[in-house]
Amino acid sequence: MLFTAIRQRVTSRAQASRRIGFKGKRSARRLCFALACLCGAALPAAHAGEGFFTGDKPPAVARAWGSVYAFVCEGRKGAYTATAFPVKRSSRGERTDHYFITAGHAVEDCRGERRYLVEDTGGKRFEDDGITLAPRPRRLEGVTPVRVDDTYDIAVIRITTRPAERIGPALPLNGQCDASFGQEVYAIGFPGVAKRRSLRQSAQIKRWSRGLSVGLGHADFRGSTSTYVATSVDSLPGNSGGPVLAADGALVGVMVKGAAGPQNNFRYDVDPKKKDDWHSFLVPCEGVLRLLQQAKLG
Repeated sequence: MLFTAIRQRVTSRAQASRRIGFKGKRSARRLCFALACLCGAALPAAHAGEGFFTGDKPPAVARAWGSVYAFVCEGRKGAYTATAFPVKRSSRGERTDHYFITAGHAVEDCRGERRYLVEDTGGKRFEDDGITLAPRPRRLEGVTPVRVDDTYDIAVIRITTRPAERIGPALPLNGQCDASFGQEVYAIGFPGVAKRRSLRQSAQIKRWSRGLSVGLGHADFRGSTSTYVATSVDSLPGNSGGPVLAADGALVGVMVKGAAGPQNNFRYDVDPKKKDDWHSFLVPCEGVLRLLQQAKLG
């Protein structure tokens, strides 16, 4: 198994993962990231191309585009956005339950008056004729937390709809995270591009980015040693909880941590000579499968 040889947990994942509600007290989040080893063949330098895109989608991105949603928490003091994607659905009479993966902190920290999923946070203001107002993107209300993995900072949430309502198809989970090592991978999410002036972009809408899946490494987080996938994919706040896909569309992992910066207390030490090679870190797809099993959805 992928985790057996490289992960030594200090605390069991069953203890780290727990059922929660939105009113849970926000826990202190101190992160010390030390990449202990990389697995897989030696790779050439894989510098990420800076930038986030909406057009010219690779096939894997185009197929998954309609299945990636923004998780929005709105309150009196403003709103914040993370990313979510469906992994399972279950019908029960006149209702269908849809289960999504998103960022754990997006669920735990949301104390706003409104929580919803939406396919895009921008949307066209007008139809193609330039006159008719375009409809606002449909909001999926009634977001319910199911389970949070505190160690990996990912969560399962649920929304319930009528069977006729259209929801993007669940993204494929095959558990073969290592199959993409050395290959180009693609992230889809809602990056806060305004936070980086060099991008010259401002709208926090759905965008994609690309890079290489480089290998696996150990990370210390909250007293536990976990396994992450290191990538050269560009990311920003808002990408958290979003999928990263291989060229065949399979889930490689979930975006959880981006590049180090003084504002996020994020530290790692991979290779001081190649700092630009390591932009984002993913929860491996097997970690997602384990969380679904703990939530009795596997």
